[in-house]
Amino acid sequence: MTWLLMLLQTMTTPATPGLDLASLEAQTLTRHPAIRRAEADVAAARQRAAQMGAWPNPVIGGSTEELRPRESPSGFFGGFVQQTIPLGGKLAASRALGNRDVTVAEAALTAARQQVVAGVRERYYAVVVAEERVAVMTHLSALATESAGIAKQLLNIGVADQPDVLTSEAEAAVAGAELEAAGTARRAAWQQLAAAAADAALTPQPLASHISDALPVFDRETMLAQVLADNGALREAADRAASARAAIDIEKRATRPDLFLRADAGTTREYSGGRPIGPQYGVEAGLSIPLFNRNRAGIASATSRALGADAVVDEARLDLTARFADVFARYDSARTLAETYRGTVLPRVERAYDLQLAKYREMAAAYPTVLQAQRTLFEMTAQYLDAMDRAWMAASALRSALAVR
Repeated sequence: MTWLLMLLQTMTTPATPGLDLASLEAQTLTRHPAIRRAEADVAAARQRAAQMGAWPNPVIGGSTEELRPRESPSGFFGGFVQQTIPLGGKLAASRALGNRDVTVAEAALTAARQQVVAGVRERYYAVVVAEERVAVMTHLSALATESAGIAKQLLNIGVADQPDVLTSEAEAAVAGAELEAAGTARRAAWQQLAAAAADAALTPQPLASHISDALPVFDRETMLAQVLADNGALREAADRAASARAAIDIEKRATRPDLFLRADAGTTREYSGGRPIGPQYGVEAGLSIPLFNRNRAGIASATSRALGADAVVDEARLDLTARFADVFARYDSARTLAETYRGTVLPRVERAYDLQLAKYREMAAAYPTVLQAQRTLFEMTAQYLDAMDRAWMAASALRSALAVR
């Protein structure tokens, strides 16, 4: 096994328990502000649903007739209670619409959770790749430094030329700068992971996962069906469409008659047959008649909104399918490329470099040949890491039901 593949294998099991992705996701879901906001929206929707469908408040008042303040008091004095009783299933329809709104808020919460989890997964594997890139670049920089040292030794014994030494030193300087850049990218990746996990105290530490972990293998059709079924944004759009259709029923029931009841009680100081009339009671009832307002415009408007909401669902499904095709293609090609680099390309280019370096030490090869083999090794290693980066990013998006746009 070559040194590079040995490096990739030895880092698969951390010496100490590393940062586990599943635990990090669970912790993030308990503290991320996007989740707290969505949970607050669900609580608010539930309170609104509890309020919707409530009976109208009664009206209580007083009444009097034939007030004659300058004469002896007479006439009627009393009070009344008036209650509107909605008919035609208005209250039940309102409660149903409120429950639909709760469902929409819960779907939005699911979408927010998927979005947060997808962000954590993406940034976690970015850290995995960044850590591996630093480790690999450390070894490649050491190789370049070793090559420069060999060139100096051969120069001292009169075998190598000064241009070979200068070129090797330049290559070593470039490798060192790339190592520094990898370290900078690693720090940025950890900061981005801390932000995605809503944990400002998160610092670089060993990871439980590694870049050489086996990439998942997905079946295209099975994964597409799962994505369409589990995507939170698509479910939210579908629930909003259902809520819009429920609003049509509300508008249709708006003009159905309501029953109005009124009860009066009072007393009068008038006399009849020489005796005071005394207490009097009365009951009134009525129905609203949809004579002038049949709410046609309200019904038409709600119907149009429902049609628009259905179109949003169709649009979201098409967009999700298109994004799935793009992400799956990137994942499949990156996984295939990464496996090819790991199983075929890297062992060969590293072996070629070792052979050229050995020949150079034995003065059987010119330094430009060694330099070319070294550059090829560096480039192939960088391309392998890039392919693994793309593959893990795409796999994370697929596993998160394509929550990341």
